[in-house]
Amino acid sequence: MRSLTSVLDGLFFDLPLYIRLIVITVFLAFAAIFSYKKRFLTISGVMTSVILGFIVFYIGGVSGIAVFLFFFVSASMLSRLSDGMNTVAEKTGRRDMMQVIANGVPAALMLVLYGITHNPVFIGAFAAAIAEAEADTAASSIGMLSSRPPVSIITFTPVPPGLSGGVSVIGTLSALSFSALIAILDMGTFGCSFQELLAIAASGFIGALFDSFLGATVQVHYRKEDGSLTEKSMENGRKLERARGIPFIDNDMVNLLSGLFSTAVFLSLIHAL
Repeated sequence: MRSLTSVLDGLFFDLPLYIRLIVITVFLAFAAIFSYKKRFLTISGVMTSVILGFIVFYIGGVSGIAVFLFFFVSASMLSRLSDGMNTVAEKTGRRDMMQVIANGVPAALMLVLYGITHNPVFIGAFAAAIAEAEADTAASSIGMLSSRPPVSIITFTPVPPGLSGGVSVIGTLSALSFSALIAILDMGTFGCSFQELLAIAASGFIGALFDSFLGATVQVHYRKEDGSLTEKSMENGRKLERARGIPFIDNDMVNLLSGLFSTAVFLSLIHAL
């Protein structure tokens, strides 16, 4: 049985090009207004999302934009679970341009490769990148609600809640669950096989763990005046001393690298199966 989005895809791609462009433009305009009014995105985040959304809708059709928008809306809602709780992250609240790029570019890139090669394996890689971003958001947001402090994925010693590189049981289980949710959504839209579903879920989860690994090893962290670590470079108007990590590798760069890593994991798993 064909999914609703696959039926709509057939109708969409049968439309003349100029009609498709009008449909995409009108849809994204409403989505942009909704995202801004709901305080999901900043102005720069909205503009970047529209560009990425255009690529996804134009190449991936209704199925592609359905998966893409599900992530951005659900991830924004998940982030609100920990609003005001994360005091060490550099960015909280609305997603800005760099956050949208970090989470959306790996997925959009896979659809561009699909558009060039027409190889359906890149549809699965697109879903894997979305699954990783969703899993990472769920792990961070739901993990903040844990009654026990997170521990470093490297040393297993306690770290401040919200600090990149920290993991918790509830956060890890959330990452696995939401990665699987995106895989199921991909099956319901693009109609992937069960093997691909498992590969997408595994790739998203592994990518989220890789995100934590990078957060604990190469992501830049700063030392606060009280000696604790933070991802913020400034405190009370004063520049903080770098405690560890590479200066240009912030949380956005880690998210971008993790998304690309998840696509590589998916392509490797599919090749091995």
